[in-house]
Amino acid sequence: MRPILPDTPRVLAIGTVIHRGAKVATAEGRLVVEETGKLLAHATTTCLVL
Repeated sequence: MRPILPDTPRVLAIGTVIHRGAKVATAEGRLVVEETGKLLAHATTTCLVL
């Protein structure tokens, strides 16, 4: 969404489990600027739980 440059203030990585079932889990990750909360990047995933 936005570039992370050498002068970008401190970045905070946040990982959240959206849903965890018996066999499948869904999670998301976000990178935000710690000072302002501006979103830099985001991703979602679906995982098979073994």
